[in-house]
Amino acid sequence: MKKIELLSPVGNREMLESAIHNGADAVYLSGTKYGARAFARNFNNEELMKAIEYAHIYGVLVYVTVNTLIYQSEVETFIKYIEFLYKSGADALIMQDIGMINLVKNIFPNIDIHASVQCHNHNEEGIKLLKNIGVSRVVVAREMNINEINNISVDIEIEAFIYGALCVCYSGCCLFSSLNGGRSANRGECVGNCRLPYKLVCDDKILDISNKYLLSTRDLNTTANIDKLLNSNIDSLKIEGRMKSPYYVGYVTKLYRRLIDNYYNNIPNKVNEEENNNLRKIFNREYTKGYIFNDNSIMNTKSPNHQGIFLGTVIKKDKKYIYIKLINDNLNQEDAIRFSNIDKGMVINRLYNNKLMLVNKVDKNSICAIDNKFNPKIGDHVLKTIDKKLIDNINNYSKKKININFIFKAFLNKNLEVTISDGNNTITEYGNIINQAINREVNYDDINRLLRKTNDTPFIVKNISIYKDDFIFINLKDINNIRRVLIDKLINKRKKLNREIVINNNISIPSFKRDNHIKLSVLVRNEEQLISCINNKVDNIYVENYNLYNKYK
Repeated sequence: MKKIELLSPVGNREMLESAIHNGADAVYLSGTKYGARAFARNFNNEELMKAIEYAHIYGVLVYVTVNTLIYQSEVETFIKYIEFLYKSGADALIMQDIGMINLVKNIFPNIDIHASVQCHNHNEEGIKLLKNIGVSRVVVAREMNINEINNISVDIEIEAFIYGALCVCYSGCCLFSSLNGGRSANRGECVGNCRLPYKLVCDDKILDISNKYLLSTRDLNTTANIDKLLNSNIDSLKIEGRMKSPYYVGYVTKLYRRLIDNYYNNIPNKVNEEENNNLRKIFNREYTKGYIFNDNSIMNTKSPNHQGIFLGTVIKKDKKYIYIKLINDNLNQEDAIRFSNIDKGMVINRLYNNKLMLVNKVDKNSICAIDNKFNPKIGDHVLKTIDKKLIDNINNYSKKKININFIFKAFLNKNLEVTISDGNNTITEYGNIINQAINREVNYDDINRLLRKTNDTPFIVKNISIYKDDFIFINLKDINNIRRVLIDKLINKRKKLNREIVINNNISIPSFKRDNHIKLSVLVRNEEQLISCINNKVDNIYVENYNLYNKYK
């Protein structure tokens, strides 16, 4: 049975560590160039090298996003950046630009390339084309359902989004941001137009509608269908969220890790009510099972903001205080809430019980009071959007440990020999010649105790095999030193990607020729100005009056 990969998003070092230690098999991240999330914190070159090494120590793969469209003037610099990633040990590149995929595979023939979701990976002919130019994995379009994914017969790895934000545009290929906001989503600079309020116009009349966020989508959540995903044609389950928080990455990764492991261990798989509530507290815009499970309830036109969970209702207010009946959860100091009707929120700095005494917690089914900053209406629903104790608990994770084994050989008149193994790498180190003990011999307990001193390392000792003569002397410092040397060597070996660096320097990169034509764009405010621009052959004309646009479009 193949084991499906869990792939987590990483936007900074905190998120990287949270993903790794909560169970990710692989992570995807970006440097400061050419990534589709230009406004995430991302990694500079030095940070990126360290991130790759750190992930590799723990056996986690690193995929680097270089998934924007590349301008001709950037090709030479782009290829130099790819060479840096290749030599730094990136396990794969996630790319959108098909021309650049072809060029990169010609120059670096044994580099792994994953075709980004923005390559429109939704039919066999397109996927065959990508395979033929050297792509090893495709991220399938979010618009595909599970049956369509299972019917892909191309011999190629398949990756699919299973949790997180959705895009109203087809697989994220958005021109709206560029045309309306001046920043291209295909260059990693999405302005987020879809999360703004809009008016609905029909026959030149503005319709009176209660919900204004007409283009805002819900968040994808497939936890209820995990068994179908794990029994599918998919090789990698991808969580969205490089611009989210480290605790979002940690909790979602940990939950899917549990669900995946339960499936392979034949343990009944179900997300309980507490876990569902925790997911909602961390971040949600309401949920959908997505096109992947034929759920057409994709839009949340009420609000583009984090919805949290329903906490309670406003039952009373005065000029100074708001009184809330807590129905669904308790409320702690440093939690955050939002009033749903006015869509405004606050962090709870001062919390009072129903007697207006300052407290740090009020329990569920009780009445609390908070400072009146927004003057909501009686009966307004209150949402809990940050649970400080939950966040602290998520951030308090244990670091992952790698199982290692030692083989210890100590025979009279021969060099001490100690071998360390992690199952894939084996390293042997030799010490001094073993002498007979004069007073006290080194015993099995001494050797076990010293070799198991790995608390400040990524490793935990699973097994120690000791072969030795009786009544021999070994300086205990020598055992300590050999253990430290072996662990350092194993860490360095795990850091490195086991791949030969192959670069074809015979591929020529076309030089860039600048177009000297300067385009002129003009904003006009009346018809006379518009006609003048047309007569003078202005390249781009912008109008504010929709009727004027219709007359001359």
